[in-house]
Amino acid sequence: MYSIDDLKTFVAIADAQGVTAGAKRVGISPATASHRLNKLEMALELTLFHRNSRMLRLTDEGQIFFDRTRIILADLAQAERDAGSGSAQLTGHLRVTMSPWVLSRFILPALPKFQAQHPNLTFEFLAVDRFVSLSAEGQDCAIRVGKLADSAMVARKLSDNHRVICAAPEFLARHNLTQSATDLLQHPWVCLPWQTRLSLCDAKGRRRDATVKSNVLVSNSDMLTDAAVQGLGLAIKSRLAIQTELEEGRLIEVAPGSLWEAEAPIWFLFSPESRAGQKNKIFGEFVSTCFAGHTRN
Repeated sequence: MYSIDDLKTFVAIADAQGVTAGAKRVGISPATASHRLNKLEMALELTLFHRNSRMLRLTDEGQIFFDRTRIILADLAQAERDAGSGSAQLTGHLRVTMSPWVLSRFILPALPKFQAQHPNLTFEFLAVDRFVSLSAEGQDCAIRVGKLADSAMVARKLSDNHRVICAAPEFLARHNLTQSATDLLQHPWVCLPWQTRLSLCDAKGRRRDATVKSNVLVSNSDMLTDAAVQGLGLAIKSRLAIQTELEEGRLIEVAPGSLWEAEAPIWFLFSPESRAGQKNKIFGEFVSTCFAGHTRN
């Protein structure tokens, strides 16, 4: 029978492409590493490596066993950390995707305190407004804006939120806007590429789908806020994304209630199969504090 140490030695040898180099990685002698590898192959009744004097290469069967074993060992290591992590610091790397405005306005300002609590945890933020598949793009977790599609993801609601139409005072001064949805379509807009088609409520509460006059397209949500503040056009924004600009009067909400589906809650989510289990859990708790006080807006 083989042991976990045998599996760890096998993975180290495969990663290092050599017995001596693999043995060094796990802190044992080459002779011990060879013994563990031979024992593993005998127990499995498989040849895991093609060997000659110059090379060591996984067989097809060895590659399959390597791919699965590496996942199992990672899961085991995470389980050990989870079981004893009540007061332990988090370690490792966490990949998180979210909209740029969420990162810049809610996460980054609070991150130094969280980093001080977990100095051995590193982060990689993918700040984009498009939908990101966690599995396809190697992300551990996400903060998403809007209604969630049915899925197997674990999701926690962070905050209520809704989208509004807004513009700068200077823009409103130059254009004679009424509060009707039809009138809004006659004026310039600044948009993200997928916002040029929108659904509005007409005067009788009916849905109206239309294409806006987009004079300026920008690539992310922070740029969209900047463009609106500069008076380049009407814009659709999450209220939470522009609450400071609204409070300071640099942006003004236009035609309240005219968007057909304005609700856009903020969510934290991850896959239940994620191997970043404890890191996702603790980071999710931190993210919840970033949105504390915004459950109603």
